[in-house]
Amino acid sequence: MKNLYAVILAGGAGTRFWPLSRKSKPKQFLNITGKGTLLQETVARVKTEIKPDNIIVVTNAEYKKPVADQLRRFGVPVKNILLEPSGKNTAPAICWAASLIYKRNPEAVMAVLPSDHLILNKTKFLTALRQAVELAQKQSLVTFGIVPTRPETGYGYIKIKKVKNRWNVQKFTEKPSLAKANKFLKTKQYVWNSGMFIWRADVILEEFKKYLPKIYRLLSMNPNPSAVRRVWSKLPAISVDYGILEKTKKGAAVRADKIGWSDLGSWESLADVLSADRTGNIIKGNVINLACRDTLVWGDKRVIAAIGLKDIVIVDTDDALLICKKDQSQKVRDVVSKLKKHT
Repeated sequence: MKNLYAVILAGGAGTRFWPLSRKSKPKQFLNITGKGTLLQETVARVKTEIKPDNIIVVTNAEYKKPVADQLRRFGVPVKNILLEPSGKNTAPAICWAASLIYKRNPEAVMAVLPSDHLILNKTKFLTALRQAVELAQKQSLVTFGIVPTRPETGYGYIKIKKVKNRWNVQKFTEKPSLAKANKFLKTKQYVWNSGMFIWRADVILEEFKKYLPKIYRLLSMNPNPSAVRRVWSKLPAISVDYGILEKTKKGAAVRADKIGWSDLGSWESLADVLSADRTGNIIKGNVINLACRDTLVWGDKRVIAAIGLKDIVIVDTDDALLICKKDQSQKVRDVVSKLKKHT
């Protein structure tokens, strides 16, 4: 697709995947499946549809070297790595990338993709991508909606309604209570917000101009990196979801069903997508498993013996050990916050 670009967001710290992910080695640089890092898998997933010159990666300045090293085998130009001086959430990164892309190609359609998600079914993903591109060409801001499989409270939900041959976005709900999540699941009118988006560069820039005018004004006129560095501290930190998608009248969705998606936002979410044994266990490393059920054990070097556990997560690294109930694994972020206060 000549006019299709990818904007891969690779600046996150991945704190909910501690202790495997750290500030020095966040989630996007981890090799979860054995096929490459999550960043490399993201690029590999789209390379048949998007040429290397059209792949843009936005990351934190401190990750410049690992990003460049991991992109080298794909032929992505170094100039396509945009370095944020500091984290400002997704809206500034997307506006910056859209401004650069629009200057290169006014007809461009851009796919915004997180670098740290897992997608196991590439064929179904690409089918959904092509559907989303068609919608985006009709001036829509398209979100990949994931059909819910459980009442998950860690994801955002989107209420959608079918109008003719498209799904229109009606409402966003961020991380609902368990009672609300159960209700959403039963209605079958909601999808999970995957954080993957498709839109024309010119259309999203018009929405920035309308809803986030300060970001638009500071970034769109001169998106060259040196100019962006000078104004970066003046930009508000805000997500594109909250700043634009919850307000726009152009929202649409594709139902990305059975693509094997996980945002890897918790250890429990990893257990949902990796293959388990006959008793529901996911085991990695040198593990002795005796009568465990529905348990995830992720080891590195040491022998781990697990006996009679159910619905437990164990993650062992050189300098840290995590043990928690599966349904409490979202709280790993709180552990990281406590560690920051005491180090």
